[in-house]
Amino acid sequence: MSDLVQTSAAPDGLRFTIGRALSLSFGVLGRNIGPMALIAITITAIQAAIDYILTGDATGGESSASSILAVVTYSLITAPVTYATFQDLRGAKVSMGEPFSRGFSRVGRVVAASFAFGVVLAVPIGVVAMIGGIAGVPGFVLIAAGSIFALFIFVRWFILVPVQVMEVGGVGRGFTRAAELGHGRRWTLLALMLVYLVMVAGIMFAMAAIGYLAPDSPIVAGAMFVPVAAFSSVMGAILPATVYYLLRAEKEGVGIDEIARVFD
Repeated sequence: MSDLVQTSAAPDGLRFTIGRALSLSFGVLGRNIGPMALIAITITAIQAAIDYILTGDATGGESSASSILAVVTYSLITAPVTYATFQDLRGAKVSMGEPFSRGFSRVGRVVAASFAFGVVLAVPIGVVAMIGGIAGVPGFVLIAAGSIFALFIFVRWFILVPVQVMEVGGVGRGFTRAAELGHGRRWTLLALMLVYLVMVAGIMFAMAAIGYLAPDSPIVAGAMFVPVAAFSSVMGAILPATVYYLLRAEKEGVGIDEIARVFD
């Protein structure tokens, strides 16, 4: 609660650091693990069931339909969890009722922004890969270039979802606003994102090790996929939300009550 007290008293004295962002994020997760896990696992399980019906693979594989479904699923989880995160940070109780229903009201914006983000990410990489293939550029060079570009895009718009959920304006304005708030803090954002990716990779490795010992079946694959994907979506919503909060407090001197007032 020390961060909340400091923010309420002097929001302009709060700074964005990796430690503070992780501490706030895990605090939010710990206090709301029940409702957040329930919504994430339920929606992810529905996604896995639809993927299995469409492709015979609960994880979706590489089909276009599965990619579209993944974007919608991600939005259905991150929009309400983002809203619930700000409710928690301002000291309000989070439940499966009003907080989540209000978060769902912003799903359309998050879906649109997610698809736009995917286009911005995929099209340049696809063009470079095509030109590189024609020019005979080694595959590892293309992979390295694509990875660097992807990191740049993810860092630049790391807080895109909380901007879309918590602020008014068009989807395009959300991209501009996210980039403006992150300006000057890109290296810290990169380091934080890498820490998050390592956490998810560690969980995936542990689940893969368990899956190696389990029977090979679609049901087992789905059972392994759902909790990992659910955790990734929940933390992928909470972490950018706390970063958005810290950046606004640091750069604009804005407290949590003013940020969350958009839904009052």
